[in-house]
Amino acid sequence: MEEMRSVYLSPSLQEWNIGVGDFGTEEQRMNEIADIVERELKNKGYIVYRNRPEQTLKQVVEESNNLNPNIHVAIHSNASGEGYNGKGPEIYTNRADTSGDRLAYYIYNEIEGIYPNPENGRGVLYTDALYEIKNTLSPSVLLEVAFHDNEEDAKWITQNIENIGIAIAKGIDNYFNQLS
Repeated sequence: MEEMRSVYLSPSLQEWNIGVGDFGTEEQRMNEIADIVERELKNKGYIVYRNRPEQTLKQVVEESNNLNPNIHVAIHSNASGEGYNGKGPEIYTNRADTSGDRLAYYIYNEIEGIYPNPENGRGVLYTDALYEIKNTLSPSVLLEVAFHDNEEDAKWITQNIENIGIAIAKGIDNYFNQLS
């Protein structure tokens, strides 16, 4: 019998983080992307758990740890702040040569493949400073799809919700397929 594949999706809870132009909030847009990821994974037979906008980050991590999914994927858009003009995707995990590291590479490769200027991407980065990936027990990543305070990136995100969601789901599926 094939082992069930389970994923905890954690789209941004940042309702106050507003992008440029028609972007709206990070929470809104990342939930739209997570809707696509969830649909795609469920269509392939995955068990998909998901945070809820009213939760705190601490509650999300506790819930993920209690559910014990195979992997935990946080989905965010980035901001570079006043006077900076960050561009491109990046993905964080906590350590090299781990399951989380492999997951990060599979997801990043798919996002980089659809991002219009892949040379602007920052790749896979390592940190122990992000609460969600530091405290989640399952292999975890935090994807920054692109910058919502950069006009080009914000427009790309809003015009590619479906493609971004499919790419994330494909990266997740590729990760699991390499385990088989």
